[in-house]
Amino acid sequence: MNTVRARTTFPLFFFILLSFLSVLPSLVYADELVVSTDNLHYGLGATMNVYGTLTLSGVPVTDGLVAVQVEDSLDNTRLIRVVPTGTPPSPWKVQIVQFLSCNSQGSPKNSFNRGSLAFFKATVESLDTVLERQVTIALNLLDAIGVSIGVTYASFSLAPRKQITYFTSMPIPSDAFVGEGMCCVNVLTKWPKDGGQPYCSEESVGLEITGGASQPAGSPPESPTGSQGSYSLSFKLPSNAMLGNYTVFASARYNAWQPRASTIFGVTQTLTEMVKLTS
Repeated sequence: MNTVRARTTFPLFFFILLSFLSVLPSLVYADELVVSTDNLHYGLGATMNVYGTLTLSGVPVTDGLVAVQVEDSLDNTRLIRVVPTGTPPSPWKVQIVQFLSCNSQGSPKNSFNRGSLAFFKATVESLDTVLERQVTIALNLLDAIGVSIGVTYASFSLAPRKQITYFTSMPIPSDAFVGEGMCCVNVLTKWPKDGGQPYCSEESVGLEITGGASQPAGSPPESPTGSQGSYSLSFKLPSNAMLGNYTVFASARYNAWQPRASTIFGVTQTLTEMVKLTS
C-alpha cells in the first residue's frame, strides 16, 4: 500500500513542482533592474552618464547595491563601480576592512607622479561562518577630471572568518590630468557580466597626481549616487580610448534577488577629428 501510494503521489508532486516553477518568471519581473546611458553615441573625451532603477514587484528598492561594469569592443573592462540605490545595506558575507594607497613597501602614500606606478592595498574579511566564498577584488583608478585610467583585479577563495590582502600596482599614464584623483575598490562574487553581485559598498581613497604643467580645470571624479531606488554615475574615457561599441553590464543585490541588465553605447571620433581625417 505504501509503495503504491508513493508511486501515485510522486507524479502529482512533480506536476505541482513544475507548475510552481513555471510561474516563477512572472514573479521576477524582467525590468527589476534597469540600466541606461544618457546617449547612444559619445565622442572621445565626453562625459558618460550611466543611470537606472532597481525595483521589486514595481516598488523602488531603497537599500540595494548595483554593480556596473563597462567593457569595450575587445571585452576589456574600462570601468567597475558599485552604486547604492539609497541607503547602502550592511555587507553580505564579505566586507572591506582596509583600503589605502601606498608605496612599493606597503607604507601609506597618497601622491604619485604621472608615468609612475601607484600602489594599493585592500584587505577583505569573510563574514561567513561556514562556507568558503569566491571573491573578486576590483580596483578602478580615475584621474583629476574623472577619466577612468585603469582597472585591475584579482579573484580569490576566501575561507570562513578569514582575511586576505590584495597588494597591487597601477600605472598612471603620462597624459593623466594632474590634481586630486581617486581610486575605488569593489568586492564582488564575480564580474557583473558573468552574473556576479556586490558583497558590499565600494570604498575609495583620494590621491594626488603630480608632474607636468598645469592643465585646464575640469570636474573632479565623483562617487556614484543613489536614492529612492535609483542610481547614477559618470566617468570619462581616455582621449586615446578604443573606438567602437561599449557594453554596460549591471547586476544588483537585494536579499535573495539578483537581477541583471545591460545596454550598449558607441564611442566615435568627434566631428572635427573626422573632418581632419578625411580632408
